[in-house]
Parts: sequence; structure tokens; C-alpha cells
Amino acid sequence: MDKKKLIKLSLPKQISSEIEMSIKNGSLNVGDKLPSEPELVKIFGVSRNTVREAIQSLIQAGVLESRQGDGTYVMSSGRFEANMVNRLYESMDEVNEVRLSLEKEIVKFAAVRRTEKDLELISIALENRNLTKDSVSENCKWDMEFHLAIAKASHNSIFYDIYNSFSTFIYKSVEERMNGKETIEGMLNQLHIDLYEAIYQKDAERAESIIVTILKN
Repeated sequence: MDKKKLIKLSLPKQISSEIEMSIKNGSLNVGDKLPSEPELVKIFGVSRNTVREAIQSLIQAGVLESRQGDGTYVMSSGRFEANMVNRLYESMDEVNEVRLSLEKEIVKFAAVRRTEKDLELISIALENRNLTKDSVSENCKWDMEFHLAIAKASHNSIFYDIYNSFSTFIYKSVEERMNGKETIEGMLNQLHIDLYEAIYQKDAERAESIIVTILKN
């Protein structure tokens, strides 16, 4: 076997990788505030300059955001999500095409692979989604949780990660679309119930048909 030169990561890159890993494994979540710079210095046992360089690289990548006088916050689950979010603003037509194709496959897999635990999580999100009437923002939050629960029920981690990577963008677009459309929302409530029932009954074909109708409204 030929010898291969090992690539040694610089300290700032090691620190940024550690922070990204903390986000990926759930130790840090989107919206969380990072420990202060002095705390990070103690945690990693490195200089302030090293911490600053690591944080700056993640800010430039869109993973973190620095808020003047407040601190640094997690903005995305990683560089992939940050890049995806930037791309999403380029063409809504392409976003809609990708979402339709993705969700059609997700609901079909979910209908075939869902477990009782999956159904429980989907049902909870559905109930909260359809009962939340006073706040469009809260309704859209639960709508996103409903679709993410279905994505998780597909038991395809790549499908889930891709869907999750632009869930915030989808949430915002749904929120904008639903403002002032109570009658359409009433119809969509029933369609989401129908989608749950199709997945419950393991009817992949019906689930695909319903998600197409949902996304066209």
C-alpha cells in the first residue's frame, strides 16, 4: 500500500468542526446561543484568536450569526443547510419542483415503513397543527413539525436531512401563503388528516396523491 500524506487540520478548523459536530448531534440546536468567547477558550483549551478564527469561518459559512451586543447564535445545522438556504432564494420555481419531488417519495416510504411510534409523533403534530387557529406562525410551525415527522417516518436519513435542511425556508413560505386564507386553511386541515390516514393505512399511492394536492394549494 502506498503511503499517503495525512492532512492535519489547523486548530481553528478543528474547533469549527467540533462546533459543527455539537450542532449535528443535538448538543447545540438552531437558535441556541453559543457559550461566550472566554468560555469557549476554556472548553477547547486554545487561544482567543483560535476561537475567533473558528467562529468567523462558521459565520462566513452561514452556520452561525454574530449579533452585536448579544452573542453568537446557531443559524443552521451545518454548512450544507446554510448553502441550501442561500440557494433557495435564487428560484422559487425550482424550490417548489424539488419539494414536490421530495415529498412524493417521502410520503410513499413513510406509508410503507412507518412504525407505531412514528404514527404517534405524526398524530401529535397533526393535532397541534389543526387546533392552532389564532396564530398563523404557530400553525405553520406545527405544519412543519407534521411534515418533518413524516420525513422521519420514511426511515431514510438522507431524505430527512435534505428536507430538514430547508424546512425553515418552507416554514416562511407557507406562513406568507397562509396569511388571510382561512377558508383554504380549513380545506388543508382535512387534507392533512387524509394524509395521516393514508400513511396509517399504508396506502402509498393515496398518500402520494394527497401530498400533490396539498402542495398545489
